[in-house]
Amino acid sequence: MVASSDEEKEELKRWRSDEKNEIEYQRLKKLIQHRYFKKNEEADPVPINDFFNRARLIQAKKRTLNWWKVAASVAIILSVGSMLSDYFFLFDNTQIELVADSGQRTEAVLPDGTRVWLNNSSKLIYEQHFGRQRNVQLDGEAFFKVAEDVTSPFTVKTGGMEVRVTGTQFNVKNYSNDKTVEVALEEGAVKVRSNVGEKISLEPGDFLTMSKETFQFVKQQGDVRNSSAWRDGVMVFNNEDFDNLITRLERWYDIRIDYRQEDFNGIHYSGTIRNLRLDQVFEFVNLTVPIEVEMKPNHIVLHKQKSNK
Repeated sequence: MVASSDEEKEELKRWRSDEKNEIEYQRLKKLIQHRYFKKNEEADPVPINDFFNRARLIQAKKRTLNWWKVAASVAIILSVGSMLSDYFFLFDNTQIELVADSGQRTEAVLPDGTRVWLNNSSKLIYEQHFGRQRNVQLDGEAFFKVAEDVTSPFTVKTGGMEVRVTGTQFNVKNYSNDKTVEVALEEGAVKVRSNVGEKISLEPGDFLTMSKETFQFVKQQGDVRNSSAWRDGVMVFNNEDFDNLITRLERWYDIRIDYRQEDFNGIHYSGTIRNLRLDQVFEFVNLTVPIEVEMKPNHIVLHKQKSNK
């Protein structure tokens, strides 16, 4: 391991005596602290040679001291550990893929401190280190509790729209076979823009749907907490048609359910399912329309009971 020499320290001290250079120094110091410094953790010396080799890629001459020497000196002072040379954030844009399979739900913390809950059959893609903008891509459903940062917008890209915030709590739903994209805002404020340029702002309690075919927005007020009840293991149905009911059950219980669509046209469901076995769910369905359940090796078949005349 190579430590900084007295000569380098003096050179840094002279460079920082200029007010503009000191501002740049503090900016970099804060950036490195934000991304790598961990309290109450024993730090290892930084492998300076390797760090210098990486930092030379962004060297920008400023007066008597190259920028890469400032970055290296800050790293030494902070003792951020050997991981800095392996994951130097200015060059590492590795994409992370967070997946929740059918029948599963997961929770994670993103690099900026944002908490995200991912519903079943969903995928979230984001960069290992966020830059000036915090962009993520969603396929499926997720609830976001965004870490506030007014200088770095947080953007969710999904299904032909962008949801843009700086710090707020909201649910986004966009499965590939859905006809609409849904956004439900619990706290804060969001701005939504479609791929054709339509824009709309949401306030707490707003529920937004966008047609994937026409990109038209429909906004209404309601109990948006129902949209994210899945985080607590609860499914809420509000006048749900039979096709959507079955689709949600298939994702939730990770099983295929077959039925004749024409037998269940015009049937809608409202209610709440909490911690029920699938056979108990079918009892719930049976309250609206009598059904017979046929168990197959790898799937289930539903039959509508014929009325006796």
